[in-house]
Amino acid sequence: MTLKIADIPGHEGFAAPVLPGGEPARSSTAFTRTFVGYQAECSCGWADRRRFAATPEGGKEAEGRWWSKHAAPLLAAAPPSWLVIKSNLLCEQIVNLAADRPLAALTLLSQVESWQRTLLDRAVAAAREGGASWADVGEAMGISKQAAHERFRAQVAT
Repeated sequence: MTLKIADIPGHEGFAAPVLPGGEPARSSTAFTRTFVGYQAECSCGWADRRRFAATPEGGKEAEGRWWSKHAAPLLAAAPPSWLVIKSNLLCEQIVNLAADRPLAALTLLSQVESWQRTLLDRAVAAAREGGASWADVGEAMGISKQAAHERFRAQVAT
């Protein structure tokens, strides 16, 4: 069975049959051969090293491993797709407003900037309190860990 989560596109998890030589089965012809177990894999190329029994339960364990070791950490850092859609729509609407009524767009953007700074500080503090490293924070923001630390260290107790 293939496992998909809408908020992490490009990541479909599955229990890959493992052949006697230790290599995962890569084609439908390999399924006609005897396999000795399962391992968790993802369509992005991620593969777990742990092997599970060649039983339905082993397949379920491999799927659970995909979730716990690969998908869950990705999902923790992925914004919900419905919120990304709303954010993109807001951006598009502000672009249109700026073309028609630039002063109104400036007023709105000033308000957005004000609450955005507060929300960003809160999100960084929550991430750090939840155990995220400065590298994790920087990666989520698309900046280096040093830049994240320098920018937020005064607002966030480490």
